[in-house]
Amino acid sequence: MTAAASPGGQFLQRTRAVVNVLGPATVVTSLLFYFGYVATTARFRYFGVYLSLMNQSLQDMLLYGVEAVYPPLIAVSVMGLLGLAAHAGVRLLLLSEDRDDVTGWVGLFVALLGCLALARGVVGILVPRIARTETIATTPLCLGAGAVGLAYGSWLLRRIAIRRDRRRLGSAPDGADPPARSPVVDWLDSPACVRLCRYAMAWITLLVIASAFWTANSFAAAYGLGRALDDADSLPGRPEVVLYTKEPLRDLPTGVSGTRLEPTAGSQLRYRYRGLRLLVQANGRLFLVPAHWTTPGGRTLVVPYDSTVHLELVPS
Repeated sequence: MTAAASPGGQFLQRTRAVVNVLGPATVVTSLLFYFGYVATTARFRYFGVYLSLMNQSLQDMLLYGVEAVYPPLIAVSVMGLLGLAAHAGVRLLLLSEDRDDVTGWVGLFVALLGCLALARGVVGILVPRIARTETIATTPLCLGAGAVGLAYGSWLLRRIAIRRDRRRLGSAPDGADPPARSPVVDWLDSPACVRLCRYAMAWITLLVIASAFWTANSFAAAYGLGRALDDADSLPGRPEVVLYTKEPLRDLPTGVSGTRLEPTAGSQLRYRYRGLRLLVQANGRLFLVPAHWTTPGGRTLVVPYDSTVHLELVPS
């Protein structure tokens, strides 16, 4: 009986199939949850609400994560297509040895540009003030793009240098002693250099992955803040929440009015509040904000959503 036909072999095959299916799904779910958490934290922090008070479900976090992933995913797709087009142009240049001068200048330009971007990213790490005041994700983008540009430009220069040296060695006249190989090119074509390039690519890949996560995290936070600003602008157009409570609410936000009601038989609700809008309902609580949110100075009312309150919704 072969290993595949044995019970143990069948178990391994089924386990491998399950891992192949669940592994990527688990990674994607974890990333969406993380980006949703970052975006939701930034969104409700604008209104002074701690995310722990809301106790959002996994489904809500995943939905917020999907929203936050769209912009960076589109940006990565566009940059990937542009990168493929640029690489196709470079491959076209490499087809002809007559264009080695142009290709060499392209490699030098890309390598220098990568060095400058990488240096800018390092400055952003060493000087936190720059990272706090810069355009969204400038530092991680410079780190990742700079590392890729430096690696790509170095690869082009190494390839052109080796090909030029080989062409120089092959152009010696018949019967003449072949010229000596350049020590620099000899080292570039050596197994030690190839091995060093592989190690460098491993570290560059790690740096690019870390920069990609950092960039996505910055975009998620910025997206959450953008959603908060949209929420604040749309508050006047939302249905008004007329809140009736048994106990009075203290320190009402600006724009919210309260009225003491006359006692009525069969009702314990004694106070009515107008000028409120519903921000979110979560974890058995109502998070209410004034119709016109101001920063700073805005406040969010957190009211338990139970039998002690009564709501009326009035279209604006």
